[in-house]
Amino acid sequence: MALRDALVIIICLLAVPVSLVSAYFGVLMWTWIAYFNPHRYAWGIARYGYFQPALLIAVPTLIGALFAPKNTRVFVRETVLLASLWLWFAFTTFYITFVPDFANHLKEANLHLQEVSKILLMTFITILLVTSKKKLRILILVILASFGLKAFFAAVFYLKTGGQFQIWGPEGSFIYDNNDFALAMNMTVPLFFFMARAESSMWMRVALRGLMFCAIVCIIGTYSRGGLLGLSAVTLAIVAKSRYKILSFILVAIAVVCLVTFTTGAWQKRMGDFLQGNLDASANSRLVAWGGGWNLAMEHPITGGGFDVYTDAAIFPSFVPRNLRSRLYGLSGGLHSSHSVYFELLGEQGFVGLGLFLALLGSCFATLRRLRREAQNEPRLQWVDPYTQMFSVSILAFMVNGATLGRAYFDFLYQIVALVIILRILAAREVEAGTSEAQPVEELEAVAA
Repeated sequence: MALRDALVIIICLLAVPVSLVSAYFGVLMWTWIAYFNPHRYAWGIARYGYFQPALLIAVPTLIGALFAPKNTRVFVRETVLLASLWLWFAFTTFYITFVPDFANHLKEANLHLQEVSKILLMTFITILLVTSKKKLRILILVILASFGLKAFFAAVFYLKTGGQFQIWGPEGSFIYDNNDFALAMNMTVPLFFFMARAESSMWMRVALRGLMFCAIVCIIGTYSRGGLLGLSAVTLAIVAKSRYKILSFILVAIAVVCLVTFTTGAWQKRMGDFLQGNLDASANSRLVAWGGGWNLAMEHPITGGGFDVYTDAAIFPSFVPRNLRSRLYGLSGGLHSSHSVYFELLGEQGFVGLGLFLALLGSCFATLRRLRREAQNEPRLQWVDPYTQMFSVSILAFMVNGATLGRAYFDFLYQIVALVIILRILAAREVEAGTSEAQPVEELEAVAA
């Protein structure tokens, strides 16, 4: 057994009893495994064997959660929408068992439902167990450390090789694809930026800003066109929220000039073709998927075709518009993705599923905006402000980047939603604590009068 394999296995085994005693630690450990994927850096049994570190940590965490202190009043608007979306995923998977046309991808749909259910189960466990500001801060730092180390090593490699090689995520992980890796990095950039502003330690601020720079380099190095769109949206949002907007705009302009000057010819050609409207096979597959997804939703508007209908070669081509079918047949290996979170949900979960998803994201934005306004008028809630900024821009990054990427069930998004819910719960508790402290004073004044 290689040293790396032994180290990963020992760390995970030692974490099992700790997760059983402290379920919150289990959440941190599960987050680290899910995002850093330490077993993907091993060479033997930890990587290719039957060793499943995420499951190994999840089981004792779930058991420990039964006895751990938990948040109360968790049934806020976002949790109801999230639970409704989960139930709808289960319903559409059940429904397609009675539709003969969708029989060919029924097995894949059930497996996909299991994977999504694991994600959402741990999402709800996170909501229950992050019960304080300190725990929230530590969880976010674990997320940033997990993605930040990936970004650091990838950025060093990209810069060291002069940008000659495209950046990909760890093999076998949920961010292995270059587009997925760019999406994850785009969602972390605002977390790095606003967390650095909130930290009191100078070294923490320097480290977080350095890792943010590495994440930006990684987005560029993925050669992802959707990633570039997402980075543009994130940059504009951060500039708009900056205290020094003019200076920030100048710095961004300088960065754009450097980007155009120092990127490789291959990168410039790929982005230039995209901006000029020259479509390659990847872009053509998006038109095919979107056209077919729309027609599928028109025929099955309530439920869609269930998970993985886009890759069902037996039925999906029949929904592709006739003028695009030649492009479908020209794709080697057929269609591999919906190429959009919105069309993915529309085609797989119908208008109801898409509506629930958009309502969830809209609810998160509304809650963060309300919390931000309350923080401006309530000194007790000033700590909330940077969190509202980072979460709103991170969700925006997902929405923009995800418009060209079929990642509607992206793990990281649902954890951001969980963090929004946790922030809402903690802020409400803070306000209630302040009200209860003020109440005896009001009663004394009434008695004195």
